Amino acid sequence: MPTIYLKRTSPLMAQLGANIARELKKLGITQGELSERSGVAASHISYMVRGHGNPTLATLESLADVFGLSVVELLAADRTSRDKS
Repeated sequence: MPTIYLKRTSPLMAQLGANIARELKKLGITQGELSERSGVAASHISYMVRGHGNPTLATLESLADVFGLSVVELLAADRTSRDKS
């Protein structure tokens, strides 16, 4: 079965991209460092940060582990408001 990529940025993928970018900034690491720590290709991380792609659950788990988050928290639309409390 071929890999399916979303041609347009979905709201969920845009949120995931924003969350990854925010967590990278919080940790003070680059996409390349995230790639090394998570085992996810840097090009795939870049694609997700731009709001594209169709990551697998395993990919989301690998990224969430590096950030110390659950997959649900990594995908959550309201992470910023929770971070402030």
